[in-house]
Amino acid sequence: MIVGNVGLDSSARFAFQSHAHTDHFVSGEIIFATRPTKFLSHLRKGGFYREVRFGRRFYLGDFKARLYPAGHMLGSAGIKLWLDNGTVFYTGDTKWFRLRTAEKSRFPRADVLIIEATFGVPSFTFPSPREAEKRLVAFVEEALDRGKRPVLYVNQTGKAQEVMKILDVHGYTVKVPREALKVARVYSKFGVSFDNVSPDGDVVLRSHRSPRVENSLSPWELTVSGFGDLKLSNHADFWELMRIVEKVDPERVFTVYGFAREFARILRGLGYDARPLSRDSALRSADI
Repeated sequence: MIVGNVGLDSSARFAFQSHAHTDHFVSGEIIFATRPTKFLSHLRKGGFYREVRFGRRFYLGDFKARLYPAGHMLGSAGIKLWLDNGTVFYTGDTKWFRLRTAEKSRFPRADVLIIEATFGVPSFTFPSPREAEKRLVAFVEEALDRGKRPVLYVNQTGKAQEVMKILDVHGYTVKVPREALKVARVYSKFGVSFDNVSPDGDVVLRSHRSPRVENSLSPWELTVSGFGDLKLSNHADFWELMRIVEKVDPERVFTVYGFAREFARILRGLGYDARPLSRDSALRSADI
């Protein structure tokens, strides 16, 4: 998305990258991001990144800007822009509840909110991260009690490290794919340590894209995702998204990603001036 002359998770001369998942990678003369996002992105791509700390004002193109923790994964950020005619806050992918391996999210007041809507319908209601954690540990304990080795299918960047940390806290060792281990080493540079990695781990982590026979999930295999069997999600569910809208208290809302159209319709029914945008939309300052 382009706002004025800058890219928000979109390629532009001056671009902001909210986090290090590949579907949010951007290119530009200068890419503004947090230090963890820079390090994690460099595992997969190049580019000149300018590191920005949370809470510190800087210029992004023509606009004053400030980053806020998004809570989606380590280093993930939302951005507030000061335009001539008001302020804009773009959440990027975000989470209201705190995860073990991500900074606690913050949401500033803004005149205009651009919010992700990956799970923007009421049918997506997730347990809290701590409740999901209890269910995960119960699954692992039952499998081990029955003499089985539990297998968890996870996204290798962000979700794998969250699951690794949960298992570490509860005393379980884990066998980790190479890609997830590379990401975990970057996490460790920023104070998120893992002391439970073992080639003979109690629990096996696999990529959610791992080749497997159709419908091959056994009772001792589990997909950990907002779309999976265990809904330990690093995205906000519908009700978390509603809390974020209330916190920002915007005059206008633009919804992006996922159920953007449906979420905008719900917000309009609640009295908000809301409409959906596509990822490649361009907004002029006058549109805000």
